[in-house]
Amino acid sequence: MLFSGLAEVGDDPILQVSTMYKASNDPNKVDLGVGVYKDADGNTAILKSVKKAEQYLVDHQDTKTYLSPAGNPEFNRLVQDMLIGADHPAVGENRVSTYQTPGGTGGVRIGLDFVKACNPNANVWISNPTWPNHTAITKSLGLNPKQYRYYDIKQGVFQYQEMFEDLSGAEEGDVVILHGCCHNASGADLTNAQWDELAAMMLEKGLVPLVDFAYQGFGDGIEEDTYAAKIMSTKLPEALIASSCSKNFAMYRDRAGAITLVSSDATEHKKNASHMLSAVRATYSMPPDHGAAVVAHILGTPALKAEWIAEVDEMRERVKKMRHLFVEKMNEKAPNSGFGYIAEQKGMFSYLTLTAEQIQTLINKHSIFFMGNGRVNVAGLTEKNIDYVTDAVASLFRS
Repeated sequence: MLFSGLAEVGDDPILQVSTMYKASNDPNKVDLGVGVYKDADGNTAILKSVKKAEQYLVDHQDTKTYLSPAGNPEFNRLVQDMLIGADHPAVGENRVSTYQTPGGTGGVRIGLDFVKACNPNANVWISNPTWPNHTAITKSLGLNPKQYRYYDIKQGVFQYQEMFEDLSGAEEGDVVILHGCCHNASGADLTNAQWDELAAMMLEKGLVPLVDFAYQGFGDGIEEDTYAAKIMSTKLPEALIASSCSKNFAMYRDRAGAITLVSSDATEHKKNASHMLSAVRATYSMPPDHGAAVVAHILGTPALKAEWIAEVDEMRERVKKMRHLFVEKMNEKAPNSGFGYIAEQKGMFSYLTLTAEQIQTLINKHSIFFMGNGRVNVAGLTEKNIDYVTDAVASLFRS
């Protein structure tokens, strides 16, 4: 029988955490697992700017016919401008284009599919740790995943020099997946000076960046967070940028994302674009419209865009506040616990430098649910649960 003999694939670890949280009857339970933004009340609400844009579409949209494989052209233009700027050199030289995809995941998939068309034996360098789908997609396409050191989970230390050393061993034409900001899952980011140094090294070695830009606005700001995407696509002749609207527009289930392609010259870009669209046609034919149409209306309407930016600022500042509050309370309750690094990191994720036994104690005894490797979603912390969480963590450090 064709459908017999397969080994069972285990559940996704993140989804396992969600299942455990939902099954718990503990009234004090806390979800620090699934990577979605939560407000001060612990809700993942729809942004006001999104609601207004959706109502506009209800009132004015007059067709549900198919898009092209490239997707919504206005979305593509506006997202590209937001990522790298309308004055980017590649724009004027006709060697850049953006394609709407089903979420940032779709962007990574189509980007790596294009890499495979260029070189079926390409090496793809992936940070350790990283978002698990980077490795999963690379392997599913038959490409060669390689790791570079990035963050020491046990010590809570960013490993920039080790990253540089490992990538120095990469070969010309290798692809390097880089987190544009708010590294998932460590929260540790490169400084602008380090991005400059890395870009210079990659240019010298002939490496190609695939910047995964899923958290624009959650680091320092919508514009401020573009530094990595801009430097990599400006200093290097070829680049890919996968971007997502899931977090900064809080439209997770609407799957609005993009892949931006930068080629070495206009002639090559025309050929490259045809292969990019071929990958789309063979994968999902063309992307869904709703999320992209919402984003396009927001970005294309000045007043609505200003309202959206203010909402992103509010989300970023709340997460930043919870980072600092967690550290302050831990310094009071367990001065030697060593969580100061959390206040220095950016975005929604960090690792708690705890043993496997300590992690299981928090999960089993205190109903604080998060990943078994210590990764927590800081956005799951609120002023209502911060004392419960820090009391529980502090109890681990008492003899």
